[in-house]
Amino acid sequence: MTVTQTEQAPAAIAEEADAGRLEWIDPLTDFLPDEPEKSRVIVDPFNHRKKRKDGEQDTTKPDPALIASVDAVGVQQAPVLRPQVGENEGKLGIVMGQRRMKAARAAAEKAKAEKRKYRKVLVIIRDDLKGADDEALAGSMVENVHRAAASVQDDLDAAQQLALMVNAKRVPKARKTQLAAAIGRTEEELDAAHKVAQMDAETLEDLRDEEIEFDWVELGDYDEVKDVPNAQVTLMQAKAKDEQEGNAKRGAWKTAMQELRAKKARTERIETLKAELAEQKVTTVHWVWNWSYSTARPLEELVSKIGMPMSEQGHGETCEGHAATIDPDAAEVVWLCVDWKKHGHRIAGAAQDDDGDGEPGEEEAAKAEAAREERRRVKVNNLAWRTARAGREAHIADMCKDKGEAPADVKDLIMRTLLVSDGHYVHYVGSQEHGAMLAKFLGDERLTRQPKDVIASLIKKTASKRYWWVLFAHVAGYYEAEHMKDDAWRGEPHYHHGPSVRGRIRPATAEWITFLKRHGYGMTEVEAETVATAEQEAKAEAERRAEQERQREEREAARAAWKAENPAPDEDEDEDEADDGEEDYQYDDMDEEYEEPAGTVENADPETEGETDPSANEADEQEDAPAQDGQEDGEQE
Repeated sequence: MTVTQTEQAPAAIAEEADAGRLEWIDPLTDFLPDEPEKSRVIVDPFNHRKKRKDGEQDTTKPDPALIASVDAVGVQQAPVLRPQVGENEGKLGIVMGQRRMKAARAAAEKAKAEKRKYRKVLVIIRDDLKGADDEALAGSMVENVHRAAASVQDDLDAAQQLALMVNAKRVPKARKTQLAAAIGRTEEELDAAHKVAQMDAETLEDLRDEEIEFDWVELGDYDEVKDVPNAQVTLMQAKAKDEQEGNAKRGAWKTAMQELRAKKARTERIETLKAELAEQKVTTVHWVWNWSYSTARPLEELVSKIGMPMSEQGHGETCEGHAATIDPDAAEVVWLCVDWKKHGHRIAGAAQDDDGDGEPGEEEAAKAEAAREERRRVKVNNLAWRTARAGREAHIADMCKDKGEAPADVKDLIMRTLLVSDGHYVHYVGSQEHGAMLAKFLGDERLTRQPKDVIASLIKKTASKRYWWVLFAHVAGYYEAEHMKDDAWRGEPHYHHGPSVRGRIRPATAEWITFLKRHGYGMTEVEAETVATAEQEAKAEAERRAEQERQREEREAARAAWKAENPAPDEDEDEDEADDGEEDYQYDDMDEEYEEPAGTVENADPETEGETDPSANEADEQEDAPAQDGQEDGEQE
């Protein structure tokens, strides 16, 4: 019996591909991208990134991050080269890794300029691809396409690993800079790795599709405020502004982030207020920008029939029109009456007409509207000024961490402040804010009460070249506490009449904001307006002083001319005239009060009658002159 054996499928066989051979390439002597005819290594004509049309230049360049990485740890992934044919016979063409080779060239040139060693590049030479142009091009395309597809996930994976390493302190501080450079990132980005690790891939994909290039710090910040309307556009504009101004401290970006965070906080606060009002079953209406065109009015603008102010509690208990709305800018509840006429209320300050409805006239309505807009402006700007403080103080704290020598203008500011020691400075040093500001800017809560042992410890551990920065924290606290109060943007409160009457903006306020801007701080809108207003006021004051000086010179000139036309009599002649037959008079009663007859003028001259010394009223004019800069009204009195 013949047994037929069942045919079996052949077993799978693992095939070994040509792995190529390894060779070290000197990026300075072997690779001359600007002189390909002299270079042993060239970009392969069929490299995916190479320009192949006549007249086109190859613009593929490594980014600074890649160059920094190669300079720090060398090329970690070997480029692939193949022998050339034809007119390039004897040369090696780069099939994969053109940017890595150019980065190695740039890093080597930098090392040579700094007189230090540089690294050669280990490459893979594929002899099997010699003349196989289609395979070379396909391999180059596959590498680039796969890199693009995996870039988002690669960033996420790298961020997650680095976040774990840094947070667990497995990376020594001394190696942090080297590690950051090795992966083409900065130390600041390394610190933000944990934020990027929490991002969803969809957000990163959307940014990449829109060709928006944010680094890890910017990605982490954007993810925090991405739901705020126009956040992406706002941050792109801020980044462009920093790049245009060469602001390496991201001043405009940080300011934009501070404002976006504030908007996000207001939005969340509004949602919370809405939920609370709904829970309390309070009638709510939409916010109205101009209440003059609405039947509703805020309670702060209303009074009862007998002219009494209206409170939220009292109105809620007695009026059916009681309701609430939410101010979107201030994120606070505004209580109102939905129909103030119907419920018998009156506009505060309006004259009651014959009908008794308290409808204000046009002039009164205009004044009320102006007062309403001013209250709103003050409220909004106060909020913006307080919002700016957090970003400004964070910037100051970063400045105080500087480990290098303080710039000349920082030293000048410190010297001027300490040596002048005006009343504001003396007040600050004696206040509780002094210690609080030091603790905030130097990052040591123990400084709040300024105990001697903590101060001694601070001095001992501070390097001598950093003394200026400790003093800067002290001076910065003075400016922030004394010249950047919540309403500093409005100007100096009147000495007698209080905050409702305002003078000029303090020069120190504008000076401080401008100083910080020179050191990378991004001014907010309200700060920029404050500085502009202060400059206008200073210009007007300079013009006023110049006019005063001109008038004084004119008075002096007129006085000199008058004296020239009316010379004083010679003293010798007066004595001679007194001796010529005139008797000396002596009053018998010295207590008798002598009163010169009205209308008489000593030494009157008919030709000069009516002329007076032009300087006669100078003292009166001097009394009416405004006080000098920094002089309080109380000092004038």
